[in-house]
Amino acid sequence: MRRLRLLGLAAAVVASSTVSGCSLACTTIGWIDAVNVELDGSAGEVAAVELCTDGVCASAAPLLPASDEPLHVMTALPEASATPSSAPADVALLFSTERVDEDTWRILFPAQQPDSLTVRAVTATGEVLAEREAAIEWRRVGGSEQCGGPSEGEPISLDIP
Repeated sequence: MRRLRLLGLAAAVVASSTVSGCSLACTTIGWIDAVNVELDGSAGEVAAVELCTDGVCASAAPLLPASDEPLHVMTALPEASATPSSAPADVALLFSTERVDEDTWRILFPAQQPDSLTVRAVTATGEVLAEREAAIEWRRVGGSEQCGGPSEGEPISLDIP
């Protein structure tokens, strides 16, 4: 009889919280946001796409699927910071890049959505072929309004001479 009362009480609590709208179970606690950089022009010499913030540029090695190698993630830090531990958490930009095809690079941001950034295409020797600052408008492509979810930015075009 006691077990039946406990089950009834549990059912009542679940029903009341569901009816009142107070219960919301968000199962996804983290996601990755992305934006594509589309190279227009002579993209054959582009070895990497770099991101710049506060005067510091960094690039990440392309991600390779099904690799045993560690994930290469770079952080662009402001000029005043010498090490990641001294950088304020809201200023550092954590990202990774992957080459989708000859003309497209995808930039992945875990847990960040920068309002703007500077992207540049560089050769294997570090020569900057093109650079552009771009504002990013994000739109959610998964999850829900209540819990959030992954977002994508409008593609950024970068003209390579």
